[in-house]
Amino acid sequence: MSLTLVRTRFSAIAAKIETTPGTDSIAGSPVAGDFILGSAQARFGPNVVTDPSFSGALDGLPGIVGSLSPTIELMVPMRGSGTAGTAPSWGRLMRACTFEEVTDAVGVVATAATAGTTNSATFPVAFSSVANIYRGIPGILTGNPAAGAVSPIMGWTTGRVASFGETFGTALSTTTLMQIPPNVLYRPTSDESVYKTVTLYLYSDGLLWIFTGCVGSAKLDLEAGGIGMLAFSLRGQFVSVTTVALPSALNASTATTPPRWVGGRANLLGNTAKLKNLSVDAGVGTVLPDNPEAQDGFDPAVPITRGVMATLNPSMDTTGQVALFNNFRNGTGGSLFAVVPGNAGNRFSVTMPAVRLLAADPGDRGGLRTNEIRAEANITDASFFLCQY
Repeated sequence: MSLTLVRTRFSAIAAKIETTPGTDSIAGSPVAGDFILGSAQARFGPNVVTDPSFSGALDGLPGIVGSLSPTIELMVPMRGSGTAGTAPSWGRLMRACTFEEVTDAVGVVATAATAGTTNSATFPVAFSSVANIYRGIPGILTGNPAAGAVSPIMGWTTGRVASFGETFGTALSTTTLMQIPPNVLYRPTSDESVYKTVTLYLYSDGLLWIFTGCVGSAKLDLEAGGIGMLAFSLRGQFVSVTTVALPSALNASTATTPPRWVGGRANLLGNTAKLKNLSVDAGVGTVLPDNPEAQDGFDPAVPITRGVMATLNPSMDTTGQVALFNNFRNGTGGSLFAVVPGNAGNRFSVTMPAVRLLAADPGDRGGLRTNEIRAEANITDASFFLCQY
């Protein structure tokens, strides 16, 4: 028995988008840009086949390990790249969870609206006329509202009309200026030519596990006063486990500090939501297509369903409780968004343009009543947007 024990802390994760699904894109030589700061746990999901042979005794013969269908769970802090318009390292994992990565390194400078209402505004030709091109991106508003606001855009028309998920105290007008900051947007897609598979290298103190063709689902957890955490659950093909030294390319000390959810925003159905926790689960379901000619008897995993759900626990108040519960009871939907402030390239917005409440049970948090909300996305291919800006 070896006395060289494997220490968990001496570990690293590398991930890279695959050109051909199921083909190792790292090819044994990860570079610094391939590494993702987080933790990982692999579960191999062996298909154990029963041996029905008679044994001549009460004891049966042991099962036979057939194919392996691994699941890799990754936990990654929601830290930005630190540079506006440059994707975060974990963006590669979002692309493996049926999300498209859209990078805008320029944005649009603060420009005055030409008209407005209490929840929408029309903008001039400095902005694009492509429908919904800015949906899910935070608009930075100044002038009117006087105190300014960061409000994610819920919809954008070809006439350059932006709709917001809140009602402002004063109608937006020609004194309203909006900036689109340089950003990286993750938005859901059903186009299999857009979302990708990834190769994963999991290093652990002298050992290396390799997985290819990985796809799966993502979940975001936010806590007031804390940082955002992204949980990825990916299914892939196991390639090998070998003894390999931990790469020297990893340098965690230079990483951007994840922003705290303080001084930010949370809004449900157009109203401020004073909550402790917000969780958004992409709910992507995958299958492993059977193929006896493929490694372990199946091809790379394929997404087949997506059901985005949010859970949150806003404080209950007498001002809006009746309307909130009636919206739940009557199936009246609306938007959900959160803003995590920080420096450029390390701040985030979370946007669900259309949700329907499926649960609104009374709860308790520290002696104060809460609403235990469960909400489901109510729009296809526009259910959940995560934007670094």
